Amino acid sequence: MSNPPSIARLEATAAPWGGVAVASSRRSSGAQGYLLLELILALALFSLAIMGLVKSLQVGIQTAAILSRESDIRLGLRSFVEEIRRKPLSEMATSVQDERLGVTFTSETDELTIKDRNGTVLKDLYKLHAFADYSVGAEARQESVDLWIYKTQTEGRQ
Repeated sequence: MSNPPSIARLEATAAPWGGVAVASSRRSSGAQGYLLLELILALALFSLAIMGLVKSLQVGIQTAAILSRESDIRLGLRSFVEEIRRKPLSEMATSVQDERLGVTFTSETDELTIKDRNGTVLKDLYKLHAFADYSVGAEARQESVDLWIYKTQTEGRQ
């Protein structure tokens, strides 16, 4: 004999946590429509979450590229300063274009007037200013380093 259409057959099974799980073996056509709607909503939410993760991954990759370029520029500036500070004083004020990085390195020197405890001005001290000018998109940026150096008169005349 068949079950009436309004009564569903229930099955009891043992659940992993030690309880009993009861499941219906038959759904009405209205319940199946709700299941399809729930499935579509779950897929839509899942796709939104995945799109958000992809967007954040893109932003992370762009940020890593910018930080890597800035690190390369700072390393180039450090190398430029090391090269320039070994030159004679007359050749320290210079400008160099690095086409690989798209950066212009520039240096300037100023004489320092520092006095000791007795009020005597210390000689042969100079301030080396080094700049790295570059652009990110339409925005111009500049990194700079100031370095105090000691060059004797014989080194300065070379």
